[in-house]
Amino acid sequence: MNKKGFTLVELLATLVILAVIIGIVLISSTGGFSNAKDKTEEVFVKTIKDALEIYIDSDGRNLNFNNQVCTINKNIPGTDDYRTVKVYKTNKDKNGNTLTFNSVINSSYHPISESDMHNPANKGKDKYQCSTNGTLNIYRDEDYVYYYKIEKSSFGCFNKTGSINNLPSGCDN
Repeated sequence: MNKKGFTLVELLATLVILAVIIGIVLISSTGGFSNAKDKTEEVFVKTIKDALEIYIDSDGRNLNFNNQVCTINKNIPGTDDYRTVKVYKTNKDKNGNTLTFNSVINSSYHPISESDMHNPANKGKDKYQCSTNGTLNIYRDEDYVYYYKIEKSSFGCFNKTGSINNLPSGCDN
């Protein structure tokens, strides 16, 4: 006798195999979304760093650095020797106003606009729009090399805490 169709055991085995495959796909795709958000946020941080560097290049010489915060050892080019260099900090502009990311937005070259201050990793969330009022700390060493530091929490739009900075080691004030 020739019966066409599947037995109950065959159907259950097929459903179990499909469930396992779907589970594996869901788990791996969730990790991919998380990695994509992290990469997107890294690109946004790079945009902010670039804007800070343009601001410092264009307006840095107009800042008043009178507060020494640390010393660093710098390599003397072409040798294995180091020398100690003082590092100064400011968080005020030439008029004595507190430096914020608004200072960067409104600087001479406008390296970034307020409409660019969105973290694309948070699109559709409350934390998408970034604040531009966080205090910006700018540093300069005796060789007129500039550094910066701004806390991510002051932007209010980052998924991870920490700071955006290029400070040399030994000077993390």
